Amino acid sequence: MKAIIFTSRYCPYCRYFERNVEKLREEIGIAFEVVDVDRNPELAERYDVTILPTLVIVENGEVVGGLMGYADYQTALEAIKEQISAFFQSNHEN
Repeated sequence: MKAIIFTSRYCPYCRYFERNVEKLREEIGIAFEVVDVDRNPELAERYDVTILPTLVIVENGEVVGGLMGYADYQTALEAIKEQISAFFQSNHEN
C-alpha cells in the first residue's frame, strides 16, 4: 500500500501539504510518493486528478481512498487512517 501525493510547483497549498508528508509517513507507516503533475501528467490523468493537492491511497494498483484539496496534518492523518482501516476491514470480511 502506498499514498501518491499529486502536486505542482505552482500550487502554494501543495507546498504546505508536502511539509506534512514526512510526518505522515512516519505516523502511518506506508510509502508516500510525491508526483509533480507538470512533470508526470500521464499519472495524474490515470488517477483522474483535477484538484491539487490530491492524495490517492493505492493497494495493488487499485485506488482505496484519498483526499482532494489541502488538508492540515491532523485532518489528513485521521482521514488516511480511517480509509486504510476501512479497506482492511472490508477485505478481511470477504
